[in-house]
Amino acid sequence: MIATDPVALRNAVNDQPAGAEGVWAGGRASVEGFLRWVVADLDRMPQLSVHHAEFGHYGSGYASYVDVLITKRDGSTRRSEGGWTHVEGLPLNLCRLAPLAALCRPRVHSAGPGGAGSSGLPVLSLVTDEAPPGWEQEYRQIRQVLDRHDITLLDSRTLGRRLEAGLVVDTILGDPPYTVFDAWFHWID
Repeated sequence: MIATDPVALRNAVNDQPAGAEGVWAGGRASVEGFLRWVVADLDRMPQLSVHHAEFGHYGSGYASYVDVLITKRDGSTRRSEGGWTHVEGLPLNLCRLAPLAALCRPRVHSAGPGGAGSSGLPVLSLVTDEAPPGWEQEYRQIRQVLDRHDITLLDSRTLGRRLEAGLVVDTILGDPPYTVFDAWFHWID
């Protein structure tokens, strides 16, 4: 499995693609185009829509993933109060370095006046291995889209494995000892 392959992990911690196959053979522009296509496909799901996809590395630095917040299309997870809009959704992290993804437990994204807002960053402890309560059908839809694009949805056990000694991840999202999650899903400001 590419997610735990020692050579692929060494590449990942150095922000290099895990391999030179498929879209990853075409470089960063090819990968970005592919991930935008995947996000567009996610946005066409019958019961879900993409609320937000962060392709801009959070405005600075480098993120080894695209942070996608997927919410229910029917609006049932959206509420407004005091000029703020709060949207509950499933955070999906699409790796830029390999065809891998991690799905996290539901979180709330808030947006207010003047561009103010809050959201969360991905951390290993939030990764879910099964459909969160109330999201069962939506979870299946997400898996179907990822499968269609040959993207592996990683589980917390795999992501929680420690990296081999000597591998260091330049990230503000986690601290040593580094894990497989840190290698594939890291952000440098």
